[in-house]
Amino acid sequence: MLGQSISEAPLASTAEAPASSAVLSLYAATEDFETGFGETPENVIMPGTLLSPLRVERSLLSDLLGGTVAVSYGEAELVNVDRTYDDLVHDFDVAGRPVTIRVGAAGGRFSDFVTLFDGTASGWYATDERLIVQLRGWEFLLEVAFESRTFSGAGGLDGTSDLEGKRLPVALGWANNVTPAFVIPAELLFMVHGGRVSDIPAVYVRGAALTRGPDYPTAAALRVAAVPENSFITCVAEGLFRVEYLNDSEKGAVTCDVKGAVVGGVFLQTTAQIIGHVLLDRAAVPAERVADLSTAPWQLHKPIGFYAGPEDTSTCADMVALLLRGCVGWGGFSRRGVFALGSFRLPTGPVVASYEEADIVTATALELPSEVTPPPWRWRVGYDRNWTPQSSDIAGVVTEERKKWLKEERRLAEYTNDTTRAFYQKPSDPAPIDGYFRDREDARQLAAELEAMWQTPRGLYRITVGTQAFARDLGEVVSIDYPRWRLKGGALAVIAALSEDAEDARSEITVLVA
Repeated sequence: MLGQSISEAPLASTAEAPASSAVLSLYAATEDFETGFGETPENVIMPGTLLSPLRVERSLLSDLLGGTVAVSYGEAELVNVDRTYDDLVHDFDVAGRPVTIRVGAAGGRFSDFVTLFDGTASGWYATDERLIVQLRGWEFLLEVAFESRTFSGAGGLDGTSDLEGKRLPVALGWANNVTPAFVIPAELLFMVHGGRVSDIPAVYVRGAALTRGPDYPTAAALRVAAVPENSFITCVAEGLFRVEYLNDSEKGAVTCDVKGAVVGGVFLQTTAQIIGHVLLDRAAVPAERVADLSTAPWQLHKPIGFYAGPEDTSTCADMVALLLRGCVGWGGFSRRGVFALGSFRLPTGPVVASYEEADIVTATALELPSEVTPPPWRWRVGYDRNWTPQSSDIAGVVTEERKKWLKEERRLAEYTNDTTRAFYQKPSDPAPIDGYFRDREDARQLAAELEAMWQTPRGLYRITVGTQAFARDLGEVVSIDYPRWRLKGGALAVIAALSEDAEDARSEITVLVA
């Protein structure tokens, strides 16, 4: 039996009548069911109007080399032959409202039901015989501006008219040679982050480093302080600094290095820390919907640098995707509504389930993505990013080594396999991973792991399993024994995609086999 609830649906508003504070909790089940005394909800009758309760597809295949989980949710269908739900569709709005679907035994206690889906509705509509509830996960919480604050252009710390409507800059981790916002030209005052940063260790004019002066506790103190010639002074508490040129001929592009945002007294410097900040602080995802990110794979715990200037209009979802691609990790909300991080790896165990030929309805061999077939002969991962490449108007005192660094957007750590290059007539050569690592060693370690993972052809298969819906999750390792391909005699496989349907209790899993 399946039970479903759509909660906290407020009365819909119209131009003539604004929304009221009335709240409706709607319950339905695949057969009539009543909750018991002391349960939540207590002594509630759930009519047996639920037909097609849940279809979910989740996949890592579109972002095999890092990114967010691709998710598609189906629709829940309820019987509406007696027109029970006709008026609800017009009077109540369910967009963004919680939807919970649970499964349990007929006659059992509702408190013992297992949650299959914890998400939201995107809308609903009624047909002659059905009420269709469109489902989506909590991903929509990330569809908000990465930085919501903007400059008003009113002058002072609100910026000039040139900055009006543009976003405050955001510096995270170890960001090098960024272009700050020029907030008060008359005072040569710049903002590198809209809040406290750990440090602003260096400021450059036309690529040449200025002499560092004192730090001031407030913006007001910074603004009235005298800046020595050819120097810079800071207010790290508010992400600000001022400069003073040696003379007019030395004026030019101002850039800086920054140890970025400090939140709750902690300098955020790893991918996992920064993604946690984006989720909890910028997207306001409830803490109970974020898993323990400290258990994420190693590369998400290495120092990185990231910068978003005033022109950046990205959403939190965009930023999470970029950060994950930069370290070949993946992340997303589970169908139970919890955001977690992971990384695609060859199957090594532990095994959570075993499937034999009798369990398998169909099996199909699939083609691997072009990036990894034929096997690549090298992998390249970016590190030590330069956020403002400069190839002209460089000060004469800048060394040749520094000029070379300024010209390039990033450094690349490379790991090659000459055997693969010689064996295949045309081995793959994937584009570099656009990484944000601070250190070469971390980028090279990731390149080495990617080479080890894809150095030989792998098997990709789509398996339909009967009566196994909603039992597995992405990244889990299963054992499959099937008399074809690499599955003969039994093989370990990691789940890369899932398509599940509660109506026929089948699960379609796409797996990678070493």
